[in-house]
Amino acid sequence: MARQADVIIIGAGVIGLSTAYHLARQNNNLRIIIVEKEKFHGAGSTAQCTGGIRHQFTNPVNVQLTKISYPWFLRFAADMEYPIYFRKRGYLLVTGRAARWQELQDIIKQLNHLDIPARLLAPEEITASYPFVLTGDLLGGSYCPLDAYADPYGVMEGYYRQCRKLGVQVLCDTEVTGINTSDSAVTGVVCRQNSQPGNPAAVGETLDAPVVINAAGPHLHLLARMAGLTLPAAPYRRQVYVCAPIPAIPAGIPLLVDMDTGFYIHAEKNGILLLGGTDRDSSPGLETTVDRSRLPGFIEAATGRVPALEEAQITRIYTGIRSLTPDGLGILGETGVKGFYCAGGFGGNGFMHAPAIGQIMSCLVLRKQPPLDPAPLSPERFNNASNNAEGALF
Repeated sequence: MARQADVIIIGAGVIGLSTAYHLARQNNNLRIIIVEKEKFHGAGSTAQCTGGIRHQFTNPVNVQLTKISYPWFLRFAADMEYPIYFRKRGYLLVTGRAARWQELQDIIKQLNHLDIPARLLAPEEITASYPFVLTGDLLGGSYCPLDAYADPYGVMEGYYRQCRKLGVQVLCDTEVTGINTSDSAVTGVVCRQNSQPGNPAAVGETLDAPVVINAAGPHLHLLARMAGLTLPAAPYRRQVYVCAPIPAIPAGIPLLVDMDTGFYIHAEKNGILLLGGTDRDSSPGLETTVDRSRLPGFIEAATGRVPALEEAQITRIYTGIRSLTPDGLGILGETGVKGFYCAGGFGGNGFMHAPAIGQIMSCLVLRKQPPLDPAPLSPERFNNASNNAEGALF
């Protein structure tokens, strides 16, 4: 006999857990089951996240998602009873190209209009504050002191523990193999427990529910396909280079992004450096094997902006997967299959926007007023053939 639930969430990453938390918090009578194919919650894309939280976006929808999420991060450790090492270090975006310099000016104008403190910096100001940055070819940069960093594991674990306290059931090592529908409405999922030594796979177990939420991260489009839907979200590889601390680069630096190459650098709480961003031209795919052929291009971009990195010791390289859409915005809302919702495709911004995503999704499922108009994020927007813009970097 099939197990019954009110809501099934596919994916126990930070978005799935945030959604479950907000649903259970608003209605603790809901029977919520999260199904996760990995052996542990948060072992997918969330585990590869670098933890940045920023307001500096060209699209106002993304700015609003940060504004909704930010207060949650500020009080997260107290409310969720788990440390996340939240630190306001700011983001510093720099460019030497006229078109991108105009973008940064537009971003600052938009943020100031929303009463978010942010300002433009001339090259000499960048040199004075951050002497390790090479500025000879720059037109300038933008800086927002509210932009921050939080520990992705802490945020994920805080949500998980609160979900468990609220009665949410989490089935790890369990893979969804089918989405059941009837009369254009979802009725549940078919799943199997992945094989473990001494524990044969249980094939074809059915979980019934009138609401299924697809929060499967880079697998978002594959799960949607099981429901007969085509979503233009594709997974892309992003390599992260982990380096030992360097005396010339202070531990408290802002997260620096070179808009022209995509290169970024930021310091963890222990001074370890995380670098990457130079592989924006990667092809779609779910393969997480490290591509060492990209190392020379990364080194050129990194040392060209931060010469001190010539002395860097790379201790580890790993690959994360982010899901991108044609217009650079995430997918959030009910699809053409009644009761089947999607939450993903946020292009690497899912962690920083997870509090807002979970809150908005819970409102949509419970038919309450969400904190922003979700229409720009609707899965149905792609039914408009003219919507073919390429995703933006910011």
